[in-house]
Amino acid sequence: MRIRVIPVADRSQLRRWVGLPYDLYRGAPNFVPQLRREQLAFFDAGRNPSFQSAAVQLFLAERDGKPVGRVCGIVNALETGKLGHRRGRFGWFESRNDPDVATALLDAVRGWLADQGCEEMTGPHGFTDLDVEGLLVEGFDELPTISGSFNFPYYPDLLEGYGLTKDVDYVEFRAAVPDRVPLFERLRKRYGNAEYDVVTCGSRKELMTHVPALWELLEEAFEPLYGVVPLTAQQRDFYTQAYFDFLDPDFVKLIFNRAGVMVGFFLAMPSLSQAFQRAGGRLFPFGFLHVLRAFRKPRTVDFLLAGAKPGEPSPILVALGLISMFDTLRERGVNFIETNHELEENTTVNQLWSKLEIVSTRRSRIYRMALS
Repeated sequence: MRIRVIPVADRSQLRRWVGLPYDLYRGAPNFVPQLRREQLAFFDAGRNPSFQSAAVQLFLAERDGKPVGRVCGIVNALETGKLGHRRGRFGWFESRNDPDVATALLDAVRGWLADQGCEEMTGPHGFTDLDVEGLLVEGFDELPTISGSFNFPYYPDLLEGYGLTKDVDYVEFRAAVPDRVPLFERLRKRYGNAEYDVVTCGSRKELMTHVPALWELLEEAFEPLYGVVPLTAQQRDFYTQAYFDFLDPDFVKLIFNRAGVMVGFFLAMPSLSQAFQRAGGRLFPFGFLHVLRAFRKPRTVDFLLAGAKPGEPSPILVALGLISMFDTLRERGVNFIETNHELEENTTVNQLWSKLEIVSTRRSRIYRMALS
């Protein structure tokens, strides 16, 4: 039957667009369903300030009146200013195992991006690098973090069959919490007392007082990286409420120099992947209990973000934050760490992981296509 691709234009269509992955991946053992309520809010143009700094169009593919695929097109004005040309983003791509569905969706978003004057199309991306991005190409049998990408193994064939090619890859690792890392201990002995302080906030209230400086440092540290776009003040507030309000202060390490300036950070959080699976996409009536248990007694933590102020010795600062994190993890009885996705050419972080007994778990990819 004929495939119809429609631009999402009302609340009813948005609900169907948001709801598609829950049906598509039903029964998939490594699918981590996001909370439906939060997803509806995230893609609400009246609530997510990312819509204010970007042109956005959601597309829903239907066959016989039933959703069979989706995609989102994004042209971020702040990214255009950074790059000096229009890069079109596509994200949140989902499709049945049918090249005709994928082609119809990609044709729709490609045409829309071309009409916006874009010179290239890359993805899967989010609105910013803080959103889920990348298409899983290795590690389909591994459970992702709640911020990690997930898709069926046939997805790369759909995109590559359309003509999209690799732009960059992200990698993820797992490691047991070590008893001792000699290199890190030497770095702490040499630099930890003389030049830098690693601070763990005693409460969420105290942590929130550092959030403005943390945002400034985060954007400064990540600015040169692939896919990173500047954030508006409204976006910072939005992501603060979405992420920082829920961080356990124990798993946030802030690094200050002797002048009291924040020069580094290391952020982690208890793994919520299994809790989200048990919640099934709904926080109420019982989903919050699974999340609460995961926060109270984590056995695995997800390493989210780490960075250092430009001009500072980033390997040393990240190592100082990491070894302080290990101290906390051992005290809290945590057994394993999962990294968030990292660019495969990020030698600073990858060299630090090489000092541990790590297992490569997952690889995700950003694709590219020129638009003529």
